[in-house]
Amino acid sequence: MDTVIVGLVTAVLGFLGGLLTPWVRWQIDKKRAVRQEKAAHISEWRKVIDQFDFDNERFGDTAWYSALRTHMQPEIIKKVEAARTVYVCGGRGDSVIKQMLLDEVARLEKGIWRE
Repeated sequence: MDTVIVGLVTAVLGFLGGLLTPWVRWQIDKKRAVRQEKAAHISEWRKVIDQFDFDNERFGDTAWYSALRTHMQPEIIKKVEAARTVYVCGGRGDSVIKQMLLDEVARLEKGIWRE
């Protein structure tokens, strides 16, 4: 009788393990894909912001800004979109808006997207 119970329990556990293993693997793969997508966004945003001509073009009119804007803090959005705002250059670089955007990308990478 004990041998039958042990065999039955082993069979049930093996069956459940066989059902759960693909689901766990799928969850891990899904998280990996999301993480890779986020890393690709971060990399692309950095590249575009770094190469953008903030003196002669409006970054707010780009698809890149639209994609980044949904993740930005409201106070940074207000500063970037403020009408007729003049920023005095100096400190970290020539473009204050560029530095604000790069800081937001770094915040996303370090903070909320590190999950």
